[in-house]
Amino acid sequence: MIELILKKLGNIQKDKLLHFFYGTILSFILIFCFGIVGMIIAFIIPAVKELYYDKYLGKGCCEWADYFYTVAPTIMLMIIKHQ
Repeated sequence: MIELILKKLGNIQKDKLLHFFYGTILSFILIFCFGIVGMIIAFIIPAVKELYYDKYLGKGCCEWADYFYTVAPTIMLMIIKHQ
């Protein structure tokens, strides 16, 4: 079972891992400094990036998976903070 999980984790695209990494930094700083308002901002910034920069300006590939991987750390940090 553990081998299967590790194999699946090893298949995550580098792009998605980068979104998760930068989402972690973004959400940690915003939640630490601004609390619940920071959490809301941490949900808005990746959406704006995906919709404006990637889709509207055409400088990237707009994907919901990118947004999910960016906000996943925000969700995780808020769960940990409010236990």
